[in-house]
Amino acid sequence: MKLLRKLIAASLFCISYSTSAQQIQTDRPNETESPNAISRHHLQVESGFTFEQDDHKKIFEVPEIVLRYGLVKNLEFRIESALKTEHEQNNDHYGIKPIVVGLKYHIADHKGAIPDIALLARTSIPWLADNAYQEPKYSPELRVLVQHELSKSSHLGYNAGVHWLPERSNPEYIYTISGDHSLTKKIKLVVEAYGFAEPDHHAKNTADAALLFLVNKNLQVDFIAGTGVMHAYSDKFAKIGLSFRI
Repeated sequence: MKLLRKLIAASLFCISYSTSAQQIQTDRPNETESPNAISRHHLQVESGFTFEQDDHKKIFEVPEIVLRYGLVKNLEFRIESALKTEHEQNNDHYGIKPIVVGLKYHIADHKGAIPDIALLARTSIPWLADNAYQEPKYSPELRVLVQHELSKSSHLGYNAGVHWLPERSNPEYIYTISGDHSLTKKIKLVVEAYGFAEPDHHAKNTADAALLFLVNKNLQVDFIAGTGVMHAYSDKFAKIGLSFRI
């Protein structure tokens, strides 16, 4: 796992740039995944730092990283993970979370009333993790990703999906809704609500707001803060991140 840590750190800090026709579009920092896929033979690195807190525990994820690579037109391959630290009284845990691998396929471009649509499929690999965070089995997830263009500066996006949890036989259902508005050519405001629901359990709901700063068309900085609304996993959280395209 030491080699894996070195690879993640190198990917996070070794930045290079190339020209591209369109500005960078990311899946971070919010829960709503974008229907946009990475262009063929381009690599996009989305990295960041997350802090979460509830009544008894503090959680840090640094670095968290998503590597997205365009395989062919409209299809990307992705790898996700994070180095996680949990502080709970005298019981601390530290290590790399299970690696998640996936594919995103962009099905349709927006045209008139038809939105952008994509399908995201991914799964964790339970044995590709430090001992503290290894899971008993694979946990596949499937999402439909949709985004409407309300105007040249505003969009409405939402996800609907299902996630088979590694610890339980029943899946959880995922729902998100996110609205964004470009305040300037460089700054975008995003507000979002999302939740996770298991059969016979209360849904866990969260709300957040984010600011995205476009440094140039290949480099973006983001900040997000949120709080649990009802039965959420965490009372509050904050993230800051850096994304770049090669």
